[in-house]
Amino acid sequence: MRTVATLIRLRWALTVNSWRKSTATLVLSILGALYFGGLALMVVVSLLLGLPGVDHGVRAAVTIGAASGVVLAWAVLPPVLTGVDATLDPRSFQMFPLRRVPLVTGLAVGALTTPIGVCTLLVLLGVAASWWDVPGALPVALVGAGVTAVTAVCLGYGLTGLLSAYTGQRRVREVISLVLFVPLMLGGILISQAVESLAQIASVLPAVAEALAWTPLGAGLGAGSAAAGGSFGLAAVRLLVALGWCAGAVWLWTLALRRIVEPVTVVGARTRPAGVSESRPLRWLGRPAAGPVTAIAARCQVYWLKDPRYSASLVALPLLAVMMVWFSQSAAGPGAMLLFFLPPLVAWSLGFAISADIAYDNTAFHLHMVSAVAGVHDRAGRALAVAPGGVSATVLTSLFAAGLADAWHHLPALLGLSLGTFAVMLGLASFVSARFVYPVQKPGESPFATPQGSMMRTALVQVATMAVSALLTLPMLGLAVAYAVTQAAWLGWATGVFCLLWGAAALWLGIRLGGRWLDRCQAETFQAVQSF
Repeated sequence: MRTVATLIRLRWALTVNSWRKSTATLVLSILGALYFGGLALMVVVSLLLGLPGVDHGVRAAVTIGAASGVVLAWAVLPPVLTGVDATLDPRSFQMFPLRRVPLVTGLAVGALTTPIGVCTLLVLLGVAASWWDVPGALPVALVGAGVTAVTAVCLGYGLTGLLSAYTGQRRVREVISLVLFVPLMLGGILISQAVESLAQIASVLPAVAEALAWTPLGAGLGAGSAAAGGSFGLAAVRLLVALGWCAGAVWLWTLALRRIVEPVTVVGARTRPAGVSESRPLRWLGRPAAGPVTAIAARCQVYWLKDPRYSASLVALPLLAVMMVWFSQSAAGPGAMLLFFLPPLVAWSLGFAISADIAYDNTAFHLHMVSAVAGVHDRAGRALAVAPGGVSATVLTSLFAAGLADAWHHLPALLGLSLGTFAVMLGLASFVSARFVYPVQKPGESPFATPQGSMMRTALVQVATMAVSALLTLPMLGLAVAYAVTQAAWLGWATGVFCLLWGAAALWLGIRLGGRWLDRCQAETFQAVQSF
């Protein structure tokens, strides 16, 4: 117990110390605690007031479903988004003779005392307390809620620890992150389809709840629903099952701690003979990258192919296309014109993707400093890295939109507007990534993690960039709207030519201004990147 109390005090001492160092962190922590605490309280009050008097089958489905959602969130979000808790990283205890059981117990209780842990416990106990009008079920449900809370925490940290332990197999975590990103992007379509099939879903909810009542997700609250129905024997069995799942989750976290603290041998690691280098000469479009611009372009293109922080944005583009096509096909009348927004959106996203290029380089940016690369060459090389893929994707989506809508006469204006938008955003991002550097995910981290203390600065820079991009694309949009109203063929061609010229001018200006800033403040930029 002394070890557990020490770990809890240590967690809160580290947390309070981080608040003292950063006022922004303190303010955001307070706002987050108020938001999630208010949300949890609202859910609890709704369950306490709304469930009594409802049919037993519906109440059981709601309580088991709510508990399953909480446990599922703990099992998915920490491994994908946050990673190992930096407050009490198990690697920090490698030099201390701590036994695993007290260490796991202390970390679990400490996690339940954090704002997120308190909200988790509050929601689960509130779900259990919704059986307050059935006296025999209330104690069983409360015990099941406590067991479920411990299961959720241990399962989340256990999965996170196992993923982080195998640092040599980082690709596994990256692939999982990208795969889980797909249903998040398609959430709107899935919810819409679920609403349309609400009657069919409601009819199978009791059966789904009964199945979840035997899993780690809903076994604890399933015991409470069984007791409310008078089946105390079934409630006891489900409670034992919940305890078994809880023991399995604790064992999983214990295994994760052992893998984190002890070295892990990576099976299948590649080896090469001594003196043999894996370095290959950089090539751009099949030719050796001889100049500084092509060398930087070739290096950055490797990042686009291998760095998940870049590839995550590429995964989102096909999903965006699916969503736009689905909405345009399901909408009638003017809603079908949504399809023509797809190419400019794809172009805007690809151009904006290099707005944090220097920050993504991290300490590797010193190579540009020691090589005495001119700022304009740095800006041009990074833009050239994304240009082939961006132009190809923009042209293909323009052809796809015009063909699917059977409106080939709109292609000159659509193609010009999309390529002009891509060039404008590429020029703006070339200036922004040099002038405004903000914390991003470090190499090797999850592409969906949020760097600590970066939310406010990142939001300000991105919102300001979006506002400026709206102003820069306004002349092109004005001509495009005029063409859409008049449907004049000559205006469509004029719109396309003007957008291309406007985009080329914006790209040239962004590269020149960004390069000039780098030449003037290259050392300060590197210091800012290194401090993140």
